[in-house]
Amino acid sequence: MDMNVSKYQLKDALRKQWTEQAVNLALAGNWDEAVQINLRILENYPDDIQARNRLGKAYYELGRHEEALAAYEESFKMQRYNNVARKKLAELYALLQREPAVPLGESMPSLELLEGEEEELDELESYIEEEEVEAGPDEEVQERD
Repeated sequence: MDMNVSKYQLKDALRKQWTEQAVNLALAGNWDEAVQINLRILENYPDDIQARNRLGKAYYELGRHEEALAAYEESFKMQRYNNVARKKLAELYALLQREPAVPLGESMPSLELLEGEEEELDELESYIEEEEVEAGPDEEVQERD
């Protein structure tokens, strides 16, 4: 092991490893294990909004709607423009026939586009949605090798 590797670099590498593991478990439909990995991430990184969104998704897929609701509410409280959490909260409130416990407000404001930028924006939105599904909406999109 390189002696110049800092604790921060090691923690960051571990976080990335856990995130990748959580995403792969979810993609494989191993929701119980995905819950455990996301809980581990949140024990160490309680402000990780993507892990909280993934946790909500895993709970939802397991039919644990109350726990999914709690995960998404916490995620949304941490980031008010979290459109993934906003959409899932609206869905869960309807499913559970409840009034929202947190005000869902409006989604992020739209941007004015210059001529010719629409196609580029569509590609970017597709990429971001893909990354949000894999890792959640708040974590930085990282290049893959």
